[in-house]
Amino acid sequence: MDSSGCPVSGSDVTPCEVRLVLPYPPSANTYWKPSRGRGLVPSGEALAYKASVARLVAATGARPLAGPVRLFLTAYRPRRVGDLDNTLKVLGDALNGLAWLDDEQVVAIHAERADDAMAPRVELVATAARHATPEEAAAHRQARAERAAKARATRNRNRAAKAKAKGKASRKSLADLATPAVRRGRAGGAVG
Repeated sequence: MDSSGCPVSGSDVTPCEVRLVLPYPPSANTYWKPSRGRGLVPSGEALAYKASVARLVAATGARPLAGPVRLFLTAYRPRRVGDLDNTLKVLGDALNGLAWLDDEQVVAIHAERADDAMAPRVELVATAARHATPEEAAAHRQARAERAAKARATRNRNRAAKAKAKGKASRKSLADLATPAVRRGRAGGAVG
């Protein structure tokens, strides 16, 4: 083993890998739901799937990979419907921070689709040059939490500004509303 816990064979370093067998993910169509003022957020089904994946990854003792990640997977679907692309999106979201630090690390994907109504699942192998150190993983989690907090603060600031502007608009005087637009200078003509 090298210093990052990956096997070494002779003079060549064998890539580190994370091998997982996961339950077949929910449809991407049900994975996200609209949320008032927040765009799309994971649905209850999505949160349950992510929690299930987190438990399975923790049970294997897998550590997140660092650096460029190559992903090899076979998705055994329960029915002959659904496309592989949406399955990849859901898996990428569920494995973010677990099998790799961030899905932007994934540089190559080899994916196959097969049918298995009796045992739908996804078998995957993710490889990289090394595992992330605990410090790298903690720093990445901290950075993600800070980005999320910043996004929440921006969203709340925008909501407050919108509510304030809406409140000002509703307080216009009746005289302003009765004045023709030309006199207020809004119709493109001369003011006055």
